[in-house]
Amino acid sequence: MKKVALAAAILIVTGITVFAQNNNNSYSIKGRKSIGLGTALNNTKYLQGNNSLYTEIFFDYGLGKFISTGVFVGYQKRQYSFLSVFDSNNKSLNYDQNFIPLGLRATVHLSSFLSDQLQLNLKPEKWDVYVRYYASVTLNSVTDKFDRSGHLPEDQINYMFYRTDEDLNYSAGLLSGIGFYPIKNLGLFFEGGYGPMGNYNVGIVARY
Repeated sequence: MKKVALAAAILIVTGITVFAQNNNNSYSIKGRKSIGLGTALNNTKYLQGNNSLYTEIFFDYGLGKFISTGVFVGYQKRQYSFLSVFDSNNKSLNYDQNFIPLGLRATVHLSSFLSDQLQLNLKPEKWDVYVRYYASVTLNSVTDKFDRSGHLPEDQINYMFYRTDEDLNYSAGLLSGIGFYPIKNLGLFFEGGYGPMGNYNVGIVARY
């Protein structure tokens, strides 16, 4: 069902993009550069633990009137513990996972189209309504906070409850969002959908 919904959304946005590219000459993002910093308001992917704040930086470049493409990289540390049984004693052992999503993104900017075709009062200079596709790989490294080298029977570790994610995880998704620029080249954004780490992202963006 998710794949059907994603395919339908891609077809709809592609159709709007083609129509907009051929019918609007008033506003263009071609050549515009954007750099931003964001975070996810929730964490829906991978093994949940004591999660640090997810941070993501990105850079986009305007390829056409309404299309930009770019790159992004993020980082989040998650802390875990598991219970190991040493003979008749239980001991809690700690470890971390470090997630680094990195990938490509393509964005369709719809403000000008919505303003012209649907007569909405959306100034593209102030408001940026968009749909974004991304494809990424998430690198994962694990750091143990305990000594694995114990040789005595009482030092042997039971790894039954020791869980980690794969070293490499591939992901693709679709996000829709809106940016607001109270200052000409500095703005805020909010977006929702299927992101690299969560469903809801916020942040700041500068364009030039």
